Amino acid sequence: MANATAQRCFTQRAPFSGPPLIQNGRLSLQTHDVGWIVAGIFTVVATVVSFWIIGKHLMWYTKKRQQRYIVRLLLMVPIYAIVSLASYIFWNHAIPITLVRDSYESFVLYSFFYLLLQYLSPTTEGQKEVFRNVVLSKWIFPLRFVKYRPKDGLYFLQLMKWGVLQYCVVRPATTLAAVILDFIGLYCDRSWSPGWGHIYITIVVSASVTIAMYCLFQLYIPIAEHLTPHKPLLKLFSVKAVVFLTFWQATGLSVLSMFGVVKDTPYMTADDINTGIAAILETFEMMCFGVLHVRAFSYKTYCIDGQAPSQTPRLRSLIHALDIRDLWREIRDGSVYMTKTIRGAEPERGARRRTHFARVMGREREFIEAKDGARESRYIDEYIYDEELLLDSRARERHSRQDAWLNEAGGRSASSSEDTMRRKRKGEFTGGKRILD
Repeated sequence: MANATAQRCFTQRAPFSGPPLIQNGRLSLQTHDVGWIVAGIFTVVATVVSFWIIGKHLMWYTKKRQQRYIVRLLLMVPIYAIVSLASYIFWNHAIPITLVRDSYESFVLYSFFYLLLQYLSPTTEGQKEVFRNVVLSKWIFPLRFVKYRPKDGLYFLQLMKWGVLQYCVVRPATTLAAVILDFIGLYCDRSWSPGWGHIYITIVVSASVTIAMYCLFQLYIPIAEHLTPHKPLLKLFSVKAVVFLTFWQATGLSVLSMFGVVKDTPYMTADDINTGIAAILETFEMMCFGVLHVRAFSYKTYCIDGQAPSQTPRLRSLIHALDIRDLWREIRDGSVYMTKTIRGAEPERGARRRTHFARVMGREREFIEAKDGARESRYIDEYIYDEELLLDSRARERHSRQDAWLNEAGGRSASSSEDTMRRKRKGEFTGGKRILD
């Protein structure tokens, strides 16, 4: 229970500390001691199972762009379990401990979102090729009444990205603010009064996580068919259920404490008891989800039959998986994209050109493996201009000048002009470009 003194709200401590575990040579177990033991067992099981499957992925680190996100998701179980146990043992410091744990939640949502994109294609350009043909017919519940639609699939992808990335900014920022406010006595997590910071941070975090979750589900709907081989629903449940249960359990226990269902004891306040109940529930759930993750994120998909595991050291693979520079790059690129869009610029000019030409030509562009391993897209038709040439007004002016010069110098007739245009389409002039198979 919070103790408000001189316009400050500090966590109230129980009047008595718990008796020692061993008294007069005998083991004296209190209720909270039993809770520690039970939560500790659940934590050990969850951690061992999670580290086992993580170790397998690091051993078979054959698709690092996918597996870096998988490792981050698998780390959620031991992090949540260990932090929940620590908040129970050190219940007087439970608020900052759980707040730091909750900030990892944003990293989990980000990792799962980009794992889905990696399942579509390992490259950004390949992902854009998929979303070029995505047309959003309607928003999912509860925003079906909204008439606004993104102008194309590429803009839809960027909106969904930024909807998730904003949570990666908001959540750590609000966590830092909450820790500072709790330290100076202005947080007061038991009070919903506008005089304390708890209500404001809760509103901001709730709105931010709702947007992120909505964008995740909205992205999944139009690409669900592409993701079917990867069994995304099981992965989605094994990740989102953790976030869902953690949030609503804390909310439910807070409401019970508010209405006096959970009461103080000589050794623990109502807040401390809530922390203990939440820790036991969460560590049990993490143990269950740890077992579920073994099936949902199986390492066998990345094993190469008949070959030994990758020689890449597990530590090096782990360092690669925990390198969060990709997150900062995505936040930077997303910010640049949204800024350009707001200013009326065209951030996806090249991709939209390809969409336009695919519709005009009545066929998609095909991909050819270049010698250096890069993917190079070209139309395979024999007599088609390169798209950059067609869109380059200066090139078109150069062709017009060539036609005028030829007509003037040779006095060609209309039939000769037609022959000139035919030769130019075949790429016989330097201004043209002939693309072969």
